[in-house]
Amino acid sequence: MATQAQVGDLEVSLLRMFLAVVDHGSIGKAAAAVDMTQPGVSQQMLRLEKIVGQKLFVRARNGVRLTWHGELLVNYANRAVELNQEILVCLREQEVNEQVVVGASPDSALAGLIPGLRRLQSSCPKLELKVVVTAAEKLDGLLKAGEFDLVITSPNVMTAMPGTTWRVPLRWAARKNLQIDRSRPLPLVLFERPCHWQDEMLDCLRTAGWEWRRTFESSSLDAILTAAQSGLGITALPMETMRNFKLGCVTEVGLPQPPTVEFGIFSGTALTDNAQTVLDVVNAAIFDPGQTAPISPVMMA
Repeated sequence: MATQAQVGDLEVSLLRMFLAVVDHGSIGKAAAAVDMTQPGVSQQMLRLEKIVGQKLFVRARNGVRLTWHGELLVNYANRAVELNQEILVCLREQEVNEQVVVGASPDSALAGLIPGLRRLQSSCPKLELKVVVTAAEKLDGLLKAGEFDLVITSPNVMTAMPGTTWRVPLRWAARKNLQIDRSRPLPLVLFERPCHWQDEMLDCLRTAGWEWRRTFESSSLDAILTAAQSGLGITALPMETMRNFKLGCVTEVGLPQPPTVEFGIFSGTALTDNAQTVLDVVNAAIFDPGQTAPISPVMMA
C-alpha cells in the first residue's frame, strides 16, 4: 500500500463522512442524509481507506459492516471531530455579556443536543447560557413572546421557518440481554405526552403488522431511559443516546426500520448579536454525525 507521505494526512471532513456512514449503516443512506451522491461518498471512503492503509468496511445484507480496523477508527474519529469543534469554538468565541435563553423539546434532549450545549458552555466560559426543556407545543408561543432567543425542536410544532435543520436516524433500543418473544405483542416504553418521533414509530409498527402493548409510560426522560435499561420494553432512540445509556440495538427480529426524525433551530425576529454568536457556535458544536459507536445487539427468543 501507499505510504503516509504519499497519501497525505487525515482530514476531518473524511472522518465526519466515515462516522455518518457508521451512523446510517450504509453508504446510500449516508449519502442521502448529507445530500451527496452515493458514488461521491464511496470515493471518499476509498480515499480514507487509502490514507489509513486498511479496509474499513465490508458489504453486509442491508448495507455495510465495520471491519476490526473500522471499529478501531470510530473512537479516534469521534475524538478528532470533537477536538476540531472545540478548537473552532474557542478561537471563534466572542465577548458575550448578556444571557441567551435556549428552549428545547424533550425529544431534542434525547437526541444528544443538551450535552452539546453543555460542551459549548464549557468551551465559552464567558457565555451566560440558559437552557429550558419544556413541552414541544409550548415552544412556538414562547419564542413569539420573546421568552426564548433560540428554540431547538421538530419543525412540525413550529410556525416559523428553521434557520437550520438536520435529520437523526433512530434505532430500536432495549437492555442488551432482553429476550424478544415474537409470538407475543411487542413490549413498548413510551412517552405520556405527544412526541413526534413516537407517533412515527407506532405508525411504522402498524404498517408492518406488528402488535404491541404499553409496558411503561411516562413524561419523564429519565424514567423512560431507566425503564428501557431495566428491561421493561423497547423504544426508538438515537444512536448517541443508546451509547450514552449503554442500551442494545434490537436486530434480527424482523422489526421495520424505525423512522428518521427531523429537528430544527429557530430564532426570534429580533435576534441579538450575542444570540447570533451562540447560534453560529451551536451549529458548529452540536451537528456531529459521529456521536456513534458499535452497539451490542439484543437477542431474539
